[in-house]
Amino acid sequence: MNNDIQLMLEDLRNDNTSGANELIDKALEIVRIQLESVEETSEKIKAEIFNLVKKIMNSRPSMAPLINTIGFLIHDLEKLNKKILEERIDQFYVDRAERGKALAQAFRTFLTIKKKTAPKIMLISYSSTILNQLIENKDYNFEIYILESRPLLEGIRVAETLSSYFKTNLIIDAAMGKFIDEIDLILIGVDSVLKDGSILNKIGTFPLAVLANEKNIDFYAVGDCFKYNLKSHYGKEVIIEEKPTKELYSEESQKELLKIHNYYFDITPTKYITGIISDLGILKMEEFLKLAKENLPIGWYEDFL
Repeated sequence: MNNDIQLMLEDLRNDNTSGANELIDKALEIVRIQLESVEETSEKIKAEIFNLVKKIMNSRPSMAPLINTIGFLIHDLEKLNKKILEERIDQFYVDRAERGKALAQAFRTFLTIKKKTAPKIMLISYSSTILNQLIENKDYNFEIYILESRPLLEGIRVAETLSSYFKTNLIIDAAMGKFIDEIDLILIGVDSVLKDGSILNKIGTFPLAVLANEKNIDFYAVGDCFKYNLKSHYGKEVIIEEKPTKELYSEESQKELLKIHNYYFDITPTKYITGIISDLGILKMEEFLKLAKENLPIGWYEDFL
């Protein structure tokens, strides 16, 4: 494995600002570059690619869309050669565009069903999917409330973007309760959908869901079937890693007196989720799980357990 690929893997591992599609693009570029240097023998390709995709998955172990993308590429491993892999990479982009179109249609249908021309929507963190869907439906004249989304404050970037299209309010995470009575709808992105229908997403999503439930406000996830988490599917623990403490507190002299906790994600139980707007339709979570399992090449992951 050459130095360029090592550097690209490090970049993939340490990128805390890009969305899922951007990270997948980086991963596929790594595979493309590796393919250029692999000898054109079936066994050599299998060994090299298996080793590479394992490193890619280990760089983002909780990222379901990346793992499902790898599955799309390498299912039926015994049949792989350079031509098949290159064709699958090209086909992945075609299929992703189709999933995007299907999700966009579902989102538009969802808004039509709601029949509210100017809903007040609360968001948390950064989701390119939600961002794009809101902008594409700017004729609804939404008013947006976006939580700043600590510790990396991705909400600020979302607020700056959406403020060009909608009346936009940026609020601190702890103020979600102060503004909740003004909200008609909460939309969240999805990092992973777990086997039981719970959702792994930006820290703060869980308390926001509990608050929405208390106030009888619809709480919808937005994401496609590639968000289904195969580690969870096979009963493996999905570990939420602690992140650098310096993002929260940088006084070295005081660290011995403090236990500092910095997490990017939490898990929201399915009972708090009204439904999911996806490429498979507007569904209850149990319906989404059933269809996602039918649409993904799930069995390939057994080789990585």
